[in-house]
Amino acid sequence: MRALITGSGNMGRVIASGLESRADEVAAMAGRETGYPSAAEIGAVDVTFEFSHHSTLLEHLDLGLATGCRAFVVGTTGWTAGDEIGQAFGARLAEHDARAVVAPTFSLAAVLFGDISEYAARLFGGFSDYDPYLFEQHRAAKADRPSGTALAVANRLVPHLKAKREARLALDAGAPDPEVLEIVALRAGSHPGMHTVGFDGPGESLQVKVEARDRSAYVAGAILSADYLMEQPAGTGITAFTDVVRERTA
Repeated sequence: MRALITGSGNMGRVIASGLESRADEVAAMAGRETGYPSAAEIGAVDVTFEFSHHSTLLEHLDLGLATGCRAFVVGTTGWTAGDEIGQAFGARLAEHDARAVVAPTFSLAAVLFGDISEYAARLFGGFSDYDPYLFEQHRAAKADRPSGTALAVANRLVPHLKAKREARLALDAGAPDPEVLEIVALRAGSHPGMHTVGFDGPGESLQVKVEARDRSAYVAGAILSADYLMEQPAGTGITAFTDVVRERTA
């Protein structure tokens, strides 16, 4: 596999190390820290790993497409398929017969955490005495708050919670809105990532938690997604990482 990595931050660097440990070739890294080589300088690329910021997503997609790459692994958050960036992203993939695996996190445990949390919401949703919440912690430098994983999990929980009409980041002063599933986001230090879904009752509580020890779990999922794309060279459009995981575990 010959790869381009767009986004030269922590994730970009550990993905590069993960690929090199498998004897895959990193053709180039492109980003604010490393600069932007031209498509001609990069040469032909099999897979592009995009882990940067939503403001540069389309620019990086265009760079990958210009190399002839038609397979993208996208961990950039802060956009959705329905917003302006997402619509342009999907249109470019269709125009070039390209495909992408997309996720807010490429952690296998985080995917299963979402499944378990949704199941717990189904069980607790009818019991108003058990108040649900979502707490997440990441490094101080993380650009978005709440995390893409937290938002994705919250959106899966709310339909099963009869007492909650929406999920929202907890920022307001004063007592919380009882009809809102609160998302608490902590940014401090260099924590690689932790998410907890809880159901707090009068005399007991239940918590579901996933915590990254380092970024190796995210790298494993990103490379799994690249291998998935390489095994299926035909086709266009966006595949969710959750579907890649479920296909492998079915």
